[in-house]
Amino acid sequence: MSGNLIGQEPIGGRKTLALAAVLAFSTPVHAVEPALNALGQAGGLVIPYAFALPEGTVEAQYNNYIDPRYGKQATGAQMYWGAVGLLPYVELSGGLANYPADVHAPFSDADHFLFRHLMADVKVEVPKFFKYQPSIAFGVTDIGGQTHFFRSKYGVVSQAFGPVTLTAGYGSGDRLDGLFGGAQVSLWNTGLSLLAEDDSKTPYAGVRYQSPRIGWLADANVVGTFMRSIRSTDGVSPRTSFSVGIQIPLGKRFSSARCADGLCEGPQVSAAQTADAGDDGPIRLASLQPVDTRAATSNNTALAAAPITYVPPLQSYASVMLSDVTAAKTSDAPSPAIPEALDTSALDEIAAQLFAAGLERVRVGMSGRDLVVEYENHRYNQNEADALGIVLGVASVNAPHGTDKIHVVIKKANEPLGEVIVDRDAFAQFVEGGAPTAASASMTMRTRPTYDADSIAWHGNEHTHGLTRIQIEPIVSYLYGTEYGNFDISLGANIEGFVPLWRGAEFYASYIAPIYNTKNMDAGRVFSDYRLRGGLNAVALAQSFWIMPQVFNVTSIGKFDYSYVGVQNETTMFVPGRPDLIRLRLAYLHHEPGHDELPSEKNAELTYRWVQPSWNLWIEAGVARFVGGDKGPVATLTRWFDDVSVSVHGEHSGQGTFVGAAVSFPLTLRQGMKPGISQVYGSEQFGLDFRTRVGSTNYLSTNAAESMTFPYSTQQYLLNQGRFSGEYFSTQLYRMRDAYLRYGRPGSDATKPKPQVSVPAVSTGAALSHGVCGSGLQGVSDGRALVPVNCE
Repeated sequence: MSGNLIGQEPIGGRKTLALAAVLAFSTPVHAVEPALNALGQAGGLVIPYAFALPEGTVEAQYNNYIDPRYGKQATGAQMYWGAVGLLPYVELSGGLANYPADVHAPFSDADHFLFRHLMADVKVEVPKFFKYQPSIAFGVTDIGGQTHFFRSKYGVVSQAFGPVTLTAGYGSGDRLDGLFGGAQVSLWNTGLSLLAEDDSKTPYAGVRYQSPRIGWLADANVVGTFMRSIRSTDGVSPRTSFSVGIQIPLGKRFSSARCADGLCEGPQVSAAQTADAGDDGPIRLASLQPVDTRAATSNNTALAAAPITYVPPLQSYASVMLSDVTAAKTSDAPSPAIPEALDTSALDEIAAQLFAAGLERVRVGMSGRDLVVEYENHRYNQNEADALGIVLGVASVNAPHGTDKIHVVIKKANEPLGEVIVDRDAFAQFVEGGAPTAASASMTMRTRPTYDADSIAWHGNEHTHGLTRIQIEPIVSYLYGTEYGNFDISLGANIEGFVPLWRGAEFYASYIAPIYNTKNMDAGRVFSDYRLRGGLNAVALAQSFWIMPQVFNVTSIGKFDYSYVGVQNETTMFVPGRPDLIRLRLAYLHHEPGHDELPSEKNAELTYRWVQPSWNLWIEAGVARFVGGDKGPVATLTRWFDDVSVSVHGEHSGQGTFVGAAVSFPLTLRQGMKPGISQVYGSEQFGLDFRTRVGSTNYLSTNAAESMTFPYSTQQYLLNQGRFSGEYFSTQLYRMRDAYLRYGRPGSDATKPKPQVSVPAVSTGAALSHGVCGSGLQGVSDGRALVPVNCE
């Protein structure tokens, strides 16, 4: 088989043979990047290869492949797959197989199909322990569930020889049952490959095209495959099928390679290249340690550094980052003391630039030799690290001479949530193009400010902020793989409004506007109960406050879920010395007057979240009392790739055992609309969750092992989707610098400060700092709207 494929290449004597030999043995990695086969594993046409999808790579695929075992009955096929390289060497995939047929429908008005089947696959690749070891992997297909049509267990070996990849393996089960193997030949740099293989039952041949990376589409590439069985199997005639997929590499937007020139530009490092790169290589399962390694040089202006080693935190909260590498000082002389008559023009300049960048409640002051900056951000909503980078960049560049450290206080609803502290010289050197080592090593974070705010002469105005915010995000209710359809969906818009009130308080409202639904969700149809309901979904007063130094609480009181009134409360405890969290969620809702037929709803959930920021990973587990009254354990593993999260989760209660996978991603610009009278933006995180019952019949059950949704989400609106620790922010330095250079540096489109005259506001900053215009912002102080003075 492989000889026939290779024979299609032009052969013209000894020189050609010599060139072919060089090509075959000069490339140490596999010839092409892994792509999904028709059955949802990274592989060839229908067999798996020993290469797992690269870490952070996701692929979605559609194909119309019919397994020959069902070829006599099925009249067609639709197969939908989604897969991700969740961890190094670990590939997870899930899919839906629909085989329509001329058979009796199981229910009235149901579809006619041979089977409609949900399934999941997992593959684990063996790390390479010696130089010439081939790739080895083991996997299971169609796991879980009461029924199975494609379940198999297999082991497989693959080896690349330049443009040729050879594969052999053995499987047992429904689909793979015996020896299988194949070959793939990459045709130079055309993106085309020729494939031939045998799955132990049927031989196949095909052609695959993998497009170059598409920069405007998140560096995605399109994968298309045509294949045909080349002889009949069990009386089933040969059939041609196709697949089309899209593959996106995640987690490389702010790698050291892309950010080498300060701004993070250019194509993301391809998955295959990343696997061989020294500084951004995969985490080896054989020796996982909490370490984040950067390249090192001795040049202070180069974007490389000695290794940064993350050690257990040493301070009471959260997240102290230390390095075993001591950064060199630019001068042996001690930093001069802050003069008694401080030149306040630098403080005014910092405040003006931050207001111009679209930040709110900015005030700046000195506490001894340290510069203190407070701010609130609702413009850079993909990640708080962007706003923090702008603040640290502006502050480090413009800090008064002799400043030792920079203290940045992150606020939400005028409530301080965290104080990030970094060495001024170290961060300024990094912003100018230096290595991140010293800045990362000096960065710490606490939950409460360490300075006396009343003793600081503030410049800026903590009362200058946007008056209202409007968030518009899609909302979907969907079913998949039922007897009545592959997919049924009800789509709408969730229009959410926020009005800041007093410290820690916001008024919140949510209105649902249905847009579209499939016929099965029309009134009177089988899934009408799942159709989105239009109207006022929630109106609540949310109050956030600190119960004690490491325990943060958010309470929402009002109307929820259209017809209920009650309270939702979420308490978050920051574990001392760790970036971990303990979360307690409580909710009690009672029906409104006139809706006596509705039962009350109660929900309680207590979980512990173990966080490893250097792996962008957390595992959360605990117990819950679900909305339906059933109780049981819950567990979730979440992996972040930049601002996209992929998670797998499981719940168990008296009503069954459920497993699922979820993906969430931002649907808002990295730099959104400036705050003012009103500000409109998209969702910080939009999530899709796919869950199925395992171990029994997968029937629909609305409230089984279901927890309540909290409209005013502490994680989403206040704590940066849970990524809120010094250890996490220390891994985002390249992103911070990129944000400053794009949006905070003077002369950029975002930052155009206007002339100002300073009159410092003493104590709590209740007075306006005259001359800080706030870039057209209006403010609220004691319920009155104030226009900043001295604005042009």
